[in-house]
Amino acid sequence: MTLAGGPRDHARGRLASAVAGALLVTSGVASTTVGAAVPAVADDPPAATVEPESAEQESAEQESAEPDAAGPSTLGPIAVAVNSRGTSYVGFEHGRGVVRLGADGTRRRALPVPGGLPVTGLAVDGRDQLWVDDGERVSLLDRRGRLVRTFAHRPVLSCPVDGGDARRYGDLALGPGAVYVADRCRGTVAEYSRTGVLRATVVLPGGTPAGGLAFLRAGQGRPDRLLVTVPDRARLLVFDAARLGDGARPLQVRKVRRVGGGRRPQPSGVVADRFGQVVVVDAANQVLQFLDGDNELSLYRTRGVPGRGGSGVGRLRGAAALAQFAQDGSGLAGNLWIADTGNRRVQRFDSGTYTWFARTVRAPDVEPLAAEPEPCAGPVSVRVNAGESWTRTPQVTVRVVAPADATGLTFAALGGGSSEPGGTAEAGEPVSVGLREDCDYDWLLAAGDRGVQVRIDGGARDGEVLADRIGLDTRAPRVKAVSARWVRREQRWELRVRAVDRAGPAGTAGAAGRSGVSGPHTVLHAGRRNGSAGTLRVVDGRAVGYTRDDRLLDWVRVLDRAGNASDWVRVKRR
Repeated sequence: MTLAGGPRDHARGRLASAVAGALLVTSGVASTTVGAAVPAVADDPPAATVEPESAEQESAEQESAEPDAAGPSTLGPIAVAVNSRGTSYVGFEHGRGVVRLGADGTRRRALPVPGGLPVTGLAVDGRDQLWVDDGERVSLLDRRGRLVRTFAHRPVLSCPVDGGDARRYGDLALGPGAVYVADRCRGTVAEYSRTGVLRATVVLPGGTPAGGLAFLRAGQGRPDRLLVTVPDRARLLVFDAARLGDGARPLQVRKVRRVGGGRRPQPSGVVADRFGQVVVVDAANQVLQFLDGDNELSLYRTRGVPGRGGSGVGRLRGAAALAQFAQDGSGLAGNLWIADTGNRRVQRFDSGTYTWFARTVRAPDVEPLAAEPEPCAGPVSVRVNAGESWTRTPQVTVRVVAPADATGLTFAALGGGSSEPGGTAEAGEPVSVGLREDCDYDWLLAAGDRGVQVRIDGGARDGEVLADRIGLDTRAPRVKAVSARWVRREQRWELRVRAVDRAGPAGTAGAAGRSGVSGPHTVLHAGRRNGSAGTLRVVDGRAVGYTRDDRLLDWVRVLDRAGNASDWVRVKRR
């Protein structure tokens, strides 16, 4: 079968162009084996840093610490993550696999990853499964390193080894039920479900790629937030994670401070803990900046010598990423793992000034996992976004299992007036495409579309039309009234909420594009402002819930079935 796509403009249809060639791109750069350098002793204080003997030596060290046009090193680590036992995973520009280190820095068996593209993002979920991003796809490995699933960036993106600086751009972060991806080869951040369904795509201000991502949970009257570093603009962007959608604007744009009279900052990796502490790596000035996430991201501490990178234990040189152990009260709580790219090593810091180890690492020489697309087999069918009923982004994925003797497909929108597959009311101009090996096609919905219809071209079923419905709802619901009263007889609080969903995209007629706030999939979050301490079911636009915990009665927020979130509204007590 051939790989083909179609135009994306609304005039001719909305099928996003597929990139010629398979999704699996293998790097031509040879990888090397794990090095045998001796690390710093973990149980002893770090040795004192050796200062340069002359101004010329200091200047030469600083120059070597600054990344050139190609970055500080082609061999050093560029991504890092840590699991619940302190085992760290280290990714490289050469891809193929990740190095594993124990909590004390001892080397463990390397894990292969799909393809040979740069490993630009790593994250570990609550089940200690490893998520890997390489600029074109996201892969999930279980605790034993077995491939669970993989899904491509949407729309399909060609991001070869030299397509975007892997030491500067790209990352991956996890949120509740969400995977956030900073695209290495374009200035966007995308949100996916854990199964790979695209939820939103945000174009970053200035259109430059992001360098780091972190999820910051709600606190101190602030919502769950997605933190994004932009190296080329020396900025830290803050988005409301619950309201992340196409065209979303940051809640806050913070300029990363130049500390100690150094160079223009280049923020790369970023992490955030449950206490609201945010740590940003400044790769240009070789320091970690500690920010108060609950106090306007104010800078309260730095670690490192601004502008003076070095190879001594605890010193940095062009660090590209970092990870943080959970603040769980254990001996590892709050520890930081840094991908010290220019020094070709990984360092583990405590939350103060102590360095546990500095371990030299190299890209593993392992055979990459095969990233074969999901088998394109089964009954002839069409499914949009894995069969979901609603979407809050017009960019959707259409999976078409075509007959074996088909020669092509023709796509068209299923308009609001089309009641049967093959209907043409309000449908866009048809677009003919070739068959794809992975059966997945990108499509852009328009206002009023109720789904996608596909005609089979060629073969015994030539001319047969199949369709799948999905609604586009891009607007959030609105809370009209909310109140709470104490029910003395039952000794509990009763919370009542009345909410309505608003009209969908401009040009949508009637109730089209309005997913509604009633039904089994809609929940209401209640608790402190911008928190999510509890949930209530919403029935016919009304929610009635009971609780004995009055902490759930301060603020409420309603979600519609497409996932759009309302503003927070204060509860009135009676």
